[in-house]
Amino acid sequence: MFALVCFLIMLPMIFSVPLLYVGMLPRSRQQPALLTMSVALMVAIGCWLVFGNYLAFGTNLLQVNRFADLLGGLVQMDFYLYAIAMLIGTVVGFKHGRYLVIFVPVWTALVYCPLAHWLWSDGGWLQRLGALDFSGGIVVHLTAGLTSLVLAKSLTRSREAVVANDFRTDYAATIMILVGWLGFNLAPVGSLNAEALQVLIKTLIAVLAAIAGWCWLTYRRTQSVSLGDLLNGILCGLVTSTALVGYVGAGTMAVVAVVSGGLCQTAVVQMQHAKRFYDAVDSFAINAVGGLTGVIGLIVARMVMRQDGVRFAGVELLAVLLAVGLAVVGTILAQATAHVSETGLNRLTVRDSKRLD
Repeated sequence: MFALVCFLIMLPMIFSVPLLYVGMLPRSRQQPALLTMSVALMVAIGCWLVFGNYLAFGTNLLQVNRFADLLGGLVQMDFYLYAIAMLIGTVVGFKHGRYLVIFVPVWTALVYCPLAHWLWSDGGWLQRLGALDFSGGIVVHLTAGLTSLVLAKSLTRSREAVVANDFRTDYAATIMILVGWLGFNLAPVGSLNAEALQVLIKTLIAVLAAIAGWCWLTYRRTQSVSLGDLLNGILCGLVTSTALVGYVGAGTMAVVAVVSGGLCQTAVVQMQHAKRFYDAVDSFAINAVGGLTGVIGLIVARMVMRQDGVRFAGVELLAVLLAVGLAVVGTILAQATAHVSETGLNRLTVRDSKRLD
């Protein structure tokens, strides 16, 4: 029942991401973008049920009858869907739905499933080596953030004015994400016990610390702090917590999250002025930077505590390098496949329309 509750409270979180992201786009693109993100998530659900869980964990959800396997697959689907929601936010409003219908399955097979198998499945070789990723700092957030960076390279900054989104929508969506994230971080614990409550408390500490780091740096630069800064701090803290919240104490979690808040805020500012990249939803700056900061924080903590720190650092950095390689190469291949397929479909459509004329 515990895992089922985690699965259910994560669903509203996943579908709150489009609400948050579309508000960062020009008004004329918001409704089509919301439709496109919803379609992409539906495609992703189909991918996970048909082949994703099988590739990552060896279980076909359409054929298995064991309760534990079915529930475990559904919980893992939520982790996967959140990665899809984050990376799709970068291109939504720029790419058509038919592009994403091809991109999502290819990216799933080339990037997400291999890494999830290596790090999270019982037979995963990175897991056997001792690599750790509590609830997706590497598998979910680093890969999604790096994918966003690759996708952002192909986009041109919009000249349309971005009308400020209704702050109430942003606030409500972020709070839904915060609530759902408790299920995100509690799911790996497996049951309601003292460890689960400790993870919950440390997640909240990460949020508070990241808000402090983000807002302090913002205030030093601009002499003011907005509601958007507070909401971004919440997201930064949540992302940062995923790599290490189950492995470190509250004090370590707070220190890592404060640092992450400052780093993510700096990354957002730099990306907003970047000429070669356009990531309207700051997916790379928050997800990749926040996830990587959490991983580095875990490595440093293990070394300070002398818990086989040097060997662990090597294994964990290997996992990070593999995630970077998979995300970059897999995304480029998925882009190329989607582009070729979309171009071919467009030519067929034009040819058919000429025949009808």
